[in-house]
Amino acid sequence: MKRDPRDLLGTFRALAPPRKPIVLQRWSFRRVGLAAAVLGGTAVAVLASYSSFFPAQNIGVHPPLCGTGHAMILSAQAVPSAAQLPCIAALPSGWQIGGENIASGHVTFWLDSDLAGPRAVAVTLTAACDVSGARQASSDQPGTRRFDRPASLGGRFASLRFYTFPGGCVSYQLDFAPGASPLLATGVRSAVAFMPRVTLVNYVRDKESLALCGRGAACPG
Repeated sequence: MKRDPRDLLGTFRALAPPRKPIVLQRWSFRRVGLAAAVLGGTAVAVLASYSSFFPAQNIGVHPPLCGTGHAMILSAQAVPSAAQLPCIAALPSGWQIGGENIASGHVTFWLDSDLAGPRAVAVTLTAACDVSGARQASSDQPGTRRFDRPASLGGRFASLRFYTFPGGCVSYQLDFAPGASPLLATGVRSAVAFMPRVTLVNYVRDKESLALCGRGAACPG
């Protein structure tokens, strides 16, 4: 066929039915933007799928303020055996919430002070505590047992207090900056209150028609 002097390609093209010319694909700003959007959507979908299989350890996004807020419900889920939940009622002047960590098995939030320093007080809820070496004292929180373990560190005030109750324990770790007065601890301890878990169980049941599994709301295994 190569040696044939006739224009075979032209002849075959003439025999073919008429058709519209094929437009060559060229890059444009619109096409580049569309490609970037597709890649971005794919990345978001991959991250969402990953997070559903590997949930974050820290599930707390707000400090547990006393009431029926989202953080309190998460606290009740984190330690489902606890009959009581620590919460922040009202902070005295000069104190602010430093941070929180709500995860499976424990709830911790800490307070910063203008005078006592950063993370001067840390409050932690767990299912149980080791109170060995601590002295039992009269409890200022109804339905709890209180244990104190003083631990002064040279020129700075430090102490550890426990409150135990059915299914849980709350520890107060105080560690003030050097020179800060121990009297600052009085206002902070009154700012942290306890909330019965049953209050949240009833709220979730009545408002959401759901069961807050754990103490007060047994769920099928």
